[in-house]
Amino acid sequence: MIAIFYYSNSGNTKALVEESIKDFDDIDVFNLKEVNDFSVIDKYNIILIGTPTLGNGVPPKYFAKHQLELKKYLTNKKIGLFGSGNTIYPYFCGALDLLWDWLKNDNEMLFKFKFESYPTQKTINDFKELLNSVKG
Repeated sequence: MIAIFYYSNSGNTKALVEESIKDFDDIDVFNLKEVNDFSVIDKYNIILIGTPTLGNGVPPKYFAKHQLELKKYLTNKKIGLFGSGNTIYPYFCGALDLLWDWLKNDNEMLFKFKFESYPTQKTINDFKELLNSVKG
C-alpha cells in the first residue's frame, strides 16, 4: 500500500500532489498539517513524503518538531521524497537531501524528485510516471 504524506507552505507541493494523483485511486494522501496520529504510517509499506525547502535549504520546522515521533514510524519502509524549492538558493531542495540523510539508514530509499515553483504540466507528468514506477 502506498501513501503520500506532504507538507505545503505556499501550495506548490500540495498542487503537485493534487494534480498528480487524479488518475490514482489506490494511493492514500495525507496533509501532514492534519495528521494527529502518526501510527497511520504503519499501514503502508511505501511512503512518499513531500515538502518544500525553506530559505537556504531546510525543511519546515514541522519536521524538527515531530522528528522523534516520525522516526518511530519511518523504519523499514520504502520511501520516496519530493518537493519544491528555488534555484536562487545554493541548496536547491536541500530539505529533501536532509530528509534523505535522516531516513536512509533505516529504510529503502526510492527517489528524490525536485521541482521549482508551482508545478508545470511537465513536472506533473514526470511525477505521475514516478508514481507508476513505484507502484510496479
